[in-house]
Amino acid sequence: MRMKTVLLAAICAAATPTLSRAAIINGGFETGDLTGWTLAGSGFATGSGIGVTPPEGSFQGYIETTGNLTDPGMAVIASLGVPGSAILALGAGTPVNGTGLSQSVTVSAGDTLSFDWDFLTDELSEPSMYNDFGFFTISSSAFLLASRNSSTYDVTSPPPGFEGQTDWMTQSYTFPSAGTYTIGFGVLNVGDPGYDSALLIDAVMIPVPEPASIVLLASGLSVFVLRQRRRRAEERRREPGCLPV
Repeated sequence: MRMKTVLLAAICAAATPTLSRAAIINGGFETGDLTGWTLAGSGFATGSGIGVTPPEGSFQGYIETTGNLTDPGMAVIASLGVPGSAILALGAGTPVNGTGLSQSVTVSAGDTLSFDWDFLTDELSEPSMYNDFGFFTISSSAFLLASRNSSTYDVTSPPPGFEGQTDWMTQSYTFPSAGTYTIGFGVLNVGDPGYDSALLIDAVMIPVPEPASIVLLASGLSVFVLRQRRRRAEERRREPGCLPV
């Protein structure tokens, strides 16, 4: 009877609703578009035809600083939900125009966001005042990924239209508390609206661990089956005609 009670408790625990946790939608851009993301400015999903191979799958996200579809810098910042002071605190300069990409996700404390990124720029032969930069945001906080002045560039084989790229790097962020956060990526022009810079993004993910309730249920079932086997073996030994062990 006790084991039945334990098993019932495990089943009830597995069925009890918990905080709804949503995975990143289209984090690898494998839909071939920006489904699941909110775009402010100029961006799209693209394959290796641009001269950069995605680190995962066939597509990658691409956001840029140049073109008629880019947004003013402050509009990009507002779309990401961060204060202008957080962007200025990155130390790259005052943004002119660019693009932002974002989506909201619900997480538990200790969940970790990870993603791959590559910053491209055509500003390397221009004066240092044109310090274009790429960054990511978590709700109201901003974090610099690269800028024209602060990064090391591969200039041997940049994709067409660019003078250099950082090459692919991996970034992570661990959420300190549970809640719903806006995850964002941005790339902004500094000094002028010309000479393109771009930020490539791929493999955006938040691995969700197996719920403890499922582990509890599996453990309860294993113990229950083992006890049942032992009970049936004991009953067979006690049947008439069986020698005692």
